[in-house]
Amino acid sequence: MFPLYDESYHSQKKPIINIFLILINVFLFLYFFLNGNLENAILNYGAIPNQIIVGQKFQTLISSMFLHAGFSHLIGNMWFLWIFGDNVENKIGKLKYLIFYLLAGILAAYIHCITSPFDLKDIPVVGASGAISGILGAYLILFPKNRIRTFFWFYIRPIFFYVPAFFFIGIWILYQILYLSTITYSAVAYTAHIAGFLSGMILVRPIKELKIFG
Repeated sequence: MFPLYDESYHSQKKPIINIFLILINVFLFLYFFLNGNLENAILNYGAIPNQIIVGQKFQTLISSMFLHAGFSHLIGNMWFLWIFGDNVENKIGKLKYLIFYLLAGILAAYIHCITSPFDLKDIPVVGASGAISGILGAYLILFPKNRIRTFFWFYIRPIFFYVPAFFFIGIWILYQILYLSTITYSAVAYTAHIAGFLSGMILVRPIKELKIFG
């Protein structure tokens, strides 16, 4: 299933932080890609498990969240962020949404680094998917009954239908767990997805209740 759009939160305001996050991800990717420095940027600003484990370059837990390895990586992440992030932002508040996004992404990248297999500990991890997985976890808590418009290809034609958010997100997290348990090597950081998702589920209500502006 691929999501097309979701039901909007009824008192929806313009999701300024969500739009800003998408724009900065797109800008940084295009900046490094068009200047031919994408590979160097990933090596310099990606989170490398061996460095994180020994307490070095913790700042890459943040910088890695804003880098992507290719167009499909970027587009897929930004599409999910666009669909699910606006509702979460409008429900918990703009500043709290930014705090939530960063915390979920940091925890996802950190847990991936400390649990990655030995032969992957020198490979940098990049991408917003850990933070976006946190948004999916938060969405499941806040909007479990929202309907998600989805489609999948059946032979030669697409089939469109609605599913409840808890069903769509449940299938998504099950997919992550199955892949993590069955694939010995993957360029996809499934551990970060699962860690981000669980972090989002745990963090969203405490952050929503914080007494801060925004």
